[in-house]
Amino acid sequence: MRHNRASNLCLCTLIAATLGGCAAQSAKHSPAARAQDPLPRSAATTPPPLPAAPRTWERIGTSTQGRPIEATTIGMGGTGGTVAPRVLLVGGIHGDEPEGGRTIDAIEAYLRTLRPGATVRIVRDANPDGTAARSRHSATDIDLNRNWPAANFRPGSSRGPAPLSEPETRALHDELERFGPDVVLVVHSSSRGPFVNYDGPAVELATVFASAAAASDARWRVVPDMGYATPGSLGSYVGIDRGVPILTLEFDRGHEADAAWIAMRDGVRAVIEHTQLAR
Repeated sequence: MRHNRASNLCLCTLIAATLGGCAAQSAKHSPAARAQDPLPRSAATTPPPLPAAPRTWERIGTSTQGRPIEATTIGMGGTGGTVAPRVLLVGGIHGDEPEGGRTIDAIEAYLRTLRPGATVRIVRDANPDGTAARSRHSATDIDLNRNWPAANFRPGSSRGPAPLSEPETRALHDELERFGPDVVLVVHSSSRGPFVNYDGPAVELATVFASAAAASDARWRVVPDMGYATPGSLGSYVGIDRGVPILTLEFDRGHEADAAWIAMRDGVRAVIEHTQLAR
């Protein structure tokens, strides 16, 4: 994935402030505990150094051009005999939408330090060939968000001759089967962003994410309908056909990196907490 060096420096400064402020974060999620939450909502003026976090990215597949598709698990487990919710976070399915994808490494490091009561699986770039070429589609000119075995799939030049015809979608599909998520979050960007779209039984979670993100960027809102058909989409397959809540996080095109990170941090944490409390 390509990154802007200046944006990355700002992003590292912000996550350093965040991690330094939440090292003693409690695992409890009561209103009283949240009211005393030490997590800073803005950047500190003199943040502490970013603590080292283990990097355990593993190859789960290979793109058409031989690039690795990587994932990592942040396993928190349950407490008191409870089963921790399982959250899948996917970045980079469209290679020309890097705005939210730039936050993937930062959110991984943040979650390792926060240690919420959930097991989080992160696929950081589901379309590495597209990312390298700054292209929406894969190296075979397929829209990887239209190549899924949804009931509404139709063969087409940009959707592929059959569902899962591409190595990238097969790798992500295998992850879905292995991991069995309770919630799926997919990072995109749009000229109409930032907003949250959803499929399946996810309206409440979409509202939770948008409300948390709007605390730092009032533009965030819930958009229930994209306004156009999405045959063979990941949302159709996971949310509508399989009944698993899935959120499409649409950052603004050209979204300022620091603002994107803060919204991602607050929104993801709110979704994890809400999912945990709802179990």
